[in-house]
Amino acid sequence: MTRHTSALLIAVLMSCSVLPGAEPPRELRLHAVYVTNQDRPPRADHQGRLHRIMTDVQAFYRDEMERNGYGPVSFPLDQDEKGRVRIHLVKLPWDFDPKTPFRTRRMTPEIAKVLKADGLDADRAYYIVFQNGYWLDGTTWRYDIPYTGSGDSRRGKTWAADHEWLDPRNFLAKSAETMDDRGQKLTRARFCTKMIGGVAHELGHGLGLPHNREEPDELRRLGDALMGAGNYTYRRELHSKRKGAFLTQAHAFALSLHPLFKHERAADLTVPACGLEDLRFEHVLGKLLVSGRVSPAKDVAGMVFYHDKLPTGVNKDYDAWPYHAPVDAEGRFVQAVDLPGAGEYALHIVAYFRNGMKRKWTFTHEITGEMKPGLAALRRDGLWGELIAAWDRKDTALVQQHATKVTAQWPERKEQVARFVALAKAWGGFPLPALVPEATKQISLSGTRWQAASVAWYIPSFDGILTPDASSYEPLQSTVKVHSHGLYAHAEASYTYDLGGKWQSFASQVGLQKGHAGSVVFVVIGDGKELARTSLLTLTDGEREIKADVTGVKQLELRTESGPDGRSNDWAIWFSPTLGR
Repeated sequence: MTRHTSALLIAVLMSCSVLPGAEPPRELRLHAVYVTNQDRPPRADHQGRLHRIMTDVQAFYRDEMERNGYGPVSFPLDQDEKGRVRIHLVKLPWDFDPKTPFRTRRMTPEIAKVLKADGLDADRAYYIVFQNGYWLDGTTWRYDIPYTGSGDSRRGKTWAADHEWLDPRNFLAKSAETMDDRGQKLTRARFCTKMIGGVAHELGHGLGLPHNREEPDELRRLGDALMGAGNYTYRRELHSKRKGAFLTQAHAFALSLHPLFKHERAADLTVPACGLEDLRFEHVLGKLLVSGRVSPAKDVAGMVFYHDKLPTGVNKDYDAWPYHAPVDAEGRFVQAVDLPGAGEYALHIVAYFRNGMKRKWTFTHEITGEMKPGLAALRRDGLWGELIAAWDRKDTALVQQHATKVTAQWPERKEQVARFVALAKAWGGFPLPALVPEATKQISLSGTRWQAASVAWYIPSFDGILTPDASSYEPLQSTVKVHSHGLYAHAEASYTYDLGGKWQSFASQVGLQKGHAGSVVFVVIGDGKELARTSLLTLTDGEREIKADVTGVKQLELRTESGPDGRSNDWAIWFSPTLGR
């Protein structure tokens, strides 16, 4: 038996064992879903192969978490009484047609039905979907399916493909037989490295990880970062003399906070309001030295930095170098960032919270041909970031203080600064609902202070839709009319208010912002109990009314949920919400 064979067998045996600690509840396990058309049976040995694939990926994550100092922890898999990965079989109610691509919008409702029948809520579940979408076009295998992943601490979805050759046993296949996979000739071993590597990579996205790349010394020692090109080198060391894939230290830190790795999910999964203060950017010993403080710090677990050459954004961040920096009790951090080469860069600074959620700030600069960072641009961005942080905290005095500094150095942003100042002054005059004099029988909820708020796109906003940089403040408008009062709540969103048990009724018109054809559900919750819920609403529904009896309710939560087609365009609005007594 070769060393590589032994390594694989050990990995598989370990992956079939029970992870340390008590077995987590089913909602805190990763669920496997198999999607096929009504006229297509699952591919051969799909149960056995998917079990081996998922336990292999589970073992990879566990080994990498341990190598990074977090112990042998990984995501738990939902397994049956015999220890096999439980497969949720979804048969799409239409026949397979190569000309009809698989699309999440059509598949997600069918998946939700099957999960619901097994007692699982698809909107709060973590699952991976294997799609039986490969088809043979002459001698070439093709597919037209979503191959992606997205998620955070609240939920996660991963989409991958299935094929008979997908099996970790094939990492050791000696056969020279090849297949034409969408124009690429691959042996069984190379096919599995690419496609099971794809499963591991997209699952990373499903767990909330962005792309990143390895540094030169890591490439020599460890291979390719899983969330970079590691999906093409996964387990490559088992069938070649080249390094495989690994998990970067920054991403291991992020996963250590994820509910699937902690085996517990926080009751509050909102993103705490916080900001960066005392930011300093210096050029020291050939590196960019970044220091500062995240405030308030009580919920912050640590910081992650990404130095990403422009352009940045979705699928443009494969070249981002990641770093992890701890924070002290006061939220202070310091990190030396490498200068990869001349060009324009985005420096993303991300605060990770103990509940696994995160908040990101971005600063741009140009590294010169002499390998010097653009300190002036970074420092100016830092001032702007402190203004936004003050607004996030709704600190009216601090907003005004930072506004003066920003206007002096950045006069072209005078209009944006004025918008922040005006909104901060308005907020300063808002009361808590619980403290409104009893003589007041009705109030606009959007004219009171919330306790906590989070939205999936842009930032929480009252009486308009504010972009994060205050470049615009769009009026609230349904397909019926414009509203002067309301709450912007792009799903998934949550607004929480302290009523103090002093109000009796809540009422609001609800719908989508004009021009955004999403699908959402509006929910009213009092002291943790659901009080009212709408049906699934789309743009064509215009406005609907939702009412709830809030007599005696101390904490009111307004929540919006995405429809089965995902969060795209889910610009939900609570139009003219009111409290009465």
